[in-house]
Formats: sequence, structure tokens, C-alpha cells
Amino acid sequence: MPTRCSSGTSSKRQSFANDLGAPERWAMTDNLNQSKGDGDPSAWQPPLNHCLYARAWVQVNYHWGLTLQSSEKSALQGMLATC
Repeated sequence: MPTRCSSGTSSKRQSFANDLGAPERWAMTDNLNQSKGDGDPSAWQPPLNHCLYARAWVQVNYHWGLTLQSSEKSALQGMLATC
């Protein structure tokens, strides 16, 4: 899920990275993780489960108060329109 928590404080970034109780980022297989890199939904989308992925991305962003870039928002809207 979102990896760009760099604008926050060091403690917020650490909390984001280690929080397993809040809405979660997803673990990926090695091959998917390598293809995804640190790309957001405008740069990478999973081969399956677009709806679940997009909903989870939005939920994590909302929970942590992260903003969406316009390209990211457009990609998420496109994925969610297919749900």
C-alpha cells in the first residue's frame, strides 16, 4: 500500500511502517513486489482484485491522513468504476 509517508514526522513514518492493527498494506509475492516497486496505483495495478486493492489503498490513505496525487486519484477512480 502507500509507501509515501515521508512528509510526516519520523515517529509517524515509523508508526505507519509498523502498525498491524490499522488498515493494512498488502504483502505481495516476490515477483509482484518486484514489479510494483514503490509505484502507486497510477504506475502499478495488481493483475487481479482491482476493487479490493483500490478500496484498501483509499482506506489506508484516509486512516493515515495521506493525500492523493491527481494521477493516483484518477487510477483509483478507474479501478473503482469497475467494481
